[in-house]
Amino acid sequence: MSFYTLDSEGFGAVARFVADGWAGDECVVLVATGPHRAAVETLLVALGHDPASQAASGRYLTLDAEETLAELVVDGHLDADLFMRRVDEVVTEASAAGRPIRAFGEMVALLWQRGQIEEAISLELLWNQLLRDYDFSLLCAYPTGVFDHAELVDVRRVCDLHTDLMPVDGSSSTDGAQLSLGHACSRVYLPTASSVPAARHFVVDVLKAWGHDSLTADAALIVSELATNAVTHAASPFRALVDRRRGGLRIGVEDAARAPLERRTAEADDISGRGVDIVAALSARWGYSPVPGGKVVWAELLLDPTRSRAG
Repeated sequence: MSFYTLDSEGFGAVARFVADGWAGDECVVLVATGPHRAAVETLLVALGHDPASQAASGRYLTLDAEETLAELVVDGHLDADLFMRRVDEVVTEASAAGRPIRAFGEMVALLWQRGQIEEAISLELLWNQLLRDYDFSLLCAYPTGVFDHAELVDVRRVCDLHTDLMPVDGSSSTDGAQLSLGHACSRVYLPTASSVPAARHFVVDVLKAWGHDSLTADAALIVSELATNAVTHAASPFRALVDRRRGGLRIGVEDAARAPLERRTAEADDISGRGVDIVAALSARWGYSPVPGGKVVWAELLLDPTRSRAG
């Protein structure tokens, strides 16, 4: 089971997922909101496909995600028995012609957006159970930014329930309204290699918007090292933070690993292991602080260039 972050590029990824299914003579089940279904189908038409004819031939089955979810949530809680019965009906219909099935769904994302985190994770677990009972491929999607205010331990639980994580817009621009606040910004990233340059772009965008262009080179290197540690050593989603305070600028990376930061000693011929040393050399002060479920590793840069680094 895989999931994409759902943005303009994400819709293209979903359209390709659907088109690949049709190319393999599979039946595609699309569980999406009305606007998202329309966006995907517009892209499919641009790729030379006819969704209506695919539906008529039994190779395309669509469900409205909001309506289906309303059927399955009773008194604010997901009803597992209702879900299993409903999916069994859909699978039976989709496999009537003996074709393999692939499915795209965003009901989990709707629950997450509503703040029903435990119900969202319960639904992810039910999908995983179905994947053991039925032979089909599943693609999930979460809107870009939906994790930004979430607890990282919850984001990690979601990541752990998927076999592949595929963020598709690693260099998206930072929201101007957020930057205009001018005090603190943060963004959550999945534990993938592409998240490191994405976090770097984010920090550089923030500093440029705040007028601190002279600090971008050092800040970019610092967040790259901290983010790489989060992905490589903590194997965790991470939150990149930029905070301007009392004449200083704090760059931080929060992860969902409880293990304390380890400063490794690199040998002369080692090609890695110097990340913390680099952060220490570039910053006026650095350290790490425990937070519920994990830790924040941070480094401070001076806004006043006449003040020397602590080293």
